[in-house]
Amino acid sequence: MDPQILRRQFEEKMSIFRRLEEETLFILKSALEKRHIKIHSITSRVKTAQSFRDKVQRKQSSKPFDEITDIVGLRIVCLFLSDIPRIADTIRDSFIILSEDNKISDYEISSFGYLSVHSVAAIKKEYSGPRYDQILDLPFEIQVRTIAMHAWATVSHYLDYKAEMDVPKDLRRDFYALSGLFYVADTHFEMFFKLGQASREKMIKLFEKAKPKLDQTINLDSLTAYLHKKFPDRKHSRPEHISDLVRDLLKTGHTTIGDIERMVDTGWDAFLLQEKE
Repeated sequence: MDPQILRRQFEEKMSIFRRLEEETLFILKSALEKRHIKIHSITSRVKTAQSFRDKVQRKQSSKPFDEITDIVGLRIVCLFLSDIPRIADTIRDSFIILSEDNKISDYEISSFGYLSVHSVAAIKKEYSGPRYDQILDLPFEIQVRTIAMHAWATVSHYLDYKAEMDVPKDLRRDFYALSGLFYVADTHFEMFFKLGQASREKMIKLFEKAKPKLDQTINLDSLTAYLHKKFPDRKHSRPEHISDLVRDLLKTGHTTIGDIERMVDTGWDAFLLQEKE
C-alpha cells in the first residue's frame, strides 16, 4: 500500500482510535476498582501514524487495519506477581479475548525484562448504541507486568539491547546479573507482601483473645490491631497516620502495647470529659 494513502487513512480513523482508547481505559479502570485491585499505574496510547506505517512495512501486511492489533494499547503496572492472575481474570471478564500470550510462565531468567502478559481484546457486544458502533469490532492490546518487570524493561530499552542476542558476549554476564537482581526484587516483594499479611493476621488473632499478651513491641501491625480491638466503635486512622503515631510513641520511650494500655486506662475518663466539652 502506498505510504501516503496509508497515512491518510490512518489519520482519518484517528478519532475512532481515540474513542476506543477512552472507552477501554474507562471500562478497565472501573473493573479494577470494583474488584479492589491496587495497581501502580494504568496507561494508554494510540500509535502514531509513523509507528503504524513502520509496523505495516515490517509485517508486510496487506490488510493493516485488520492485522495490526495494537494500534490502541493499554499497560497495567501492578505491585506484586500474585496480582497478575487477578488482573488477567478481570480483563477476561471485561472484554472479548481474541488472543493471550503469557510471557511470564516458563521463562528464562535472561528474559526477565521482556516479561508480561499480552492480551488482544475487543469490546463486548453488550455495549451498544451510537457511542460504540464504530469501535465494537476493533482489536486493542492490554499488557500486564509488575513494577520490577516494568523498571527493567524501561532501563534495558535505553541500553538499546532489545533481546539477549543483541548483547555483546563480554557484557552478557553483567546483563544476566542485572536481570537477576530485578527478578530477586520481584519475588522478594511478593514474599514480603505475604509475610506482612501473615503478621497483620497474627496480631488480629492475638488481640481477639480474652486476655491478650500486651508485651508486644509497638509497630504498625501490633498498634493497628490493638486500636481496632480497644476502640471497635470509633473511626480508625489510615495506616500512614498510625505509622506517625508509632514513631512518636517510640521517640517518647513507649515500646510495648502494654505501655499504651496503661496510659489509656489512666487517662480515659479525663479524655471522655475533654471530648464531651
